[in-house]
Amino acid sequence: MLQTITDKSVFHEAIPELPSGKYAHIVLLRETNSYPLFQTDGELNLARVSAGLAADNQQPMSRIVIFKRKQSTPERLTGRELLRAHRVITSEGDEKTPGYCEYNSDKFCKVCPDCILYGFAIGALGSERSKVLVDSAFSITGYDESHGQMTFNAPFETGTMGKAGVMKTAIGEQDHVLPQVYFPAVVTLKDPTEAGFLYVLNNILRTKRYGAQSTRTGTVENTVVAVVFADGEIFSNLKLTQKVTDLLLERGQFEPPLRAGDVQAAIADAVPALLNEDGVVAQVYAEEKLTALLAEASSIVRDEGKLAALIQQVTAEARQYAESYGVLSGGKK
Repeated sequence: MLQTITDKSVFHEAIPELPSGKYAHIVLLRETNSYPLFQTDGELNLARVSAGLAADNQQPMSRIVIFKRKQSTPERLTGRELLRAHRVITSEGDEKTPGYCEYNSDKFCKVCPDCILYGFAIGALGSERSKVLVDSAFSITGYDESHGQMTFNAPFETGTMGKAGVMKTAIGEQDHVLPQVYFPAVVTLKDPTEAGFLYVLNNILRTKRYGAQSTRTGTVENTVVAVVFADGEIFSNLKLTQKVTDLLLERGQFEPPLRAGDVQAAIADAVPALLNEDGVVAQVYAEEKLTALLAEASSIVRDEGKLAALIQQVTAEARQYAESYGVLSGGKK
């Protein structure tokens, strides 16, 4: 399927029952292109952490955080939208309807690619551990340089705040993340098949909106900076962000708003340096190799026939897993 990946040993032919030491890590840069809201209880999520990893850059700073589900949920829903478009799942009918799958409820179908790859938990009715690993992402720049207070109102249909001489008082303020704030992140797929890897990668690249109020704001651009196939997990999002901060400071490029090219170059340089500390056997796709890989992946998902074949393949793999080890196995292996 992917000719640019010549070593097919990085993939499984079928989804295995047990973890088997194969990991596909997609190293991303998430860049805000509008004023998203990454918040809990009405306030932006913050973390007080060290600025960098270098000995002379250990001063504490407050960073904005995108919690894990605020990243994985929009990407997962993008995939479900695609599955629905290709009639793999449906939300019409009831549990007896073929392909019926209701997200975030006790009516997951338990056999589609979304259920098998991203997991589900419905108590006594069963569960499946997610094979897509996502962790909280941290802004490179600090809270003070990365947020702004925005005033909002709710005008009448006339477009004004007044009606019949009476002024409306529905005016308030909300803390938003500013445009061009950067969040390095790693999305990991455990024990990937080739089709499963392409499915998850496509979900990431297709997803454009994150956070609260995503129908009004929240545009985020995802740029893949590296793909790492390894026999174990690699560095955390926080460690990657701190290493990138060190490199930008060394290069005199840590002046908000940061430039996307500078940040991408810093991530590309941080990846091999951090991998050396991780003690894993890894194959890194970056620069020309990554460009070729992403171009080939794009040619597949932009072609209607190839995309349909990809969806059919990942669906068949998910169903085979469910029949062998999951809900359709009847407890027999």
